[in-house]
Amino acid sequence: MLSLTQRERQVLEELVAGFTNKEIAWHLQVSPRTIEVHRKHVMVKMGARNVVDLVRKVISRDKVA
Repeated sequence: MLSLTQRERQVLEELVAGFTNKEIAWHLQVSPRTIEVHRKHVMVKMGARNVVDLVRKVISRDKVA
């Protein structure tokens, strides 16, 4: 998670909170396409196959930290 940019971390927090791409875009005042790009980067950097896998990884990292 250390390699995530500040914006990617914001997107990650919103994803884990259960928001859609459009909702995240509205919250962060950017386009939904921009969120799609950030979301892809988060998924690749975290090694997650889908959002459920991403949430599991975040939860397991929080327990370790």
